[in-house]
Amino acid sequence: MIEKSCIRCLAIVCLTSLWPALVAARALDLTPLRGFREGNEGPPTPVVQFIGEKGKIDFQPPQGWQASGGGDSVSFVSPDVTQAWMKLIAIEKVGALPQGDTKGPKEDLQAWAAKFIPAGAEKVEFVKRVPSPFMIETRESTEFIFTFVFFGFRDLMSVSVVDLSKTERLVMLVSADSKNFDRIRQQAIASMFSWSSGG
Repeated sequence: MIEKSCIRCLAIVCLTSLWPALVAARALDLTPLRGFREGNEGPPTPVVQFIGEKGKIDFQPPQGWQASGGGDSVSFVSPDVTQAWMKLIAIEKVGALPQGDTKGPKEDLQAWAAKFIPAGAEKVEFVKRVPSPFMIETRESTEFIFTFVFFGFRDLMSVSVVDLSKTERLVMLVSADSKNFDRIRQQAIASMFSWSSGG
């Protein structure tokens, strides 16, 4: 059972990294670096650091979650649930309208988010849209939750989208089985409040 879950987890993480049409040049480099955040009291807090336009970005993933990857994406795997993971992806916004321009067609963000569901998933259903479950600085996120059957298991996936600029978008994916999804999602969303840039 554990082996099958591990294989399923790896398959999902690998499949969700195969989006050359979605991922392109970006200013944000998600290669995970070791860093520390200084506090007012006590010892410095270990963090993962990325490189953005304004310099270093501090990020504190859920406790015990291990990072892998780099460049345009980084994955974090839960230590206690073999099929649970989160992934951050930096994507160039192709054909983005200038700010304030409402003449072009409105983007169907739900349909765009659904492209991150792994290929081969069956019985895909949209669950709900959650407005701004977290913010990065002053930028709001939009979350879409889907459920589907993959390798015979019923899974859920959260796809959160944040426009970092006119040309760059950050996507956070979170996936787990139906039993653990709510807890894993809450941990992942809580970690996004640690995002701090400009260091």
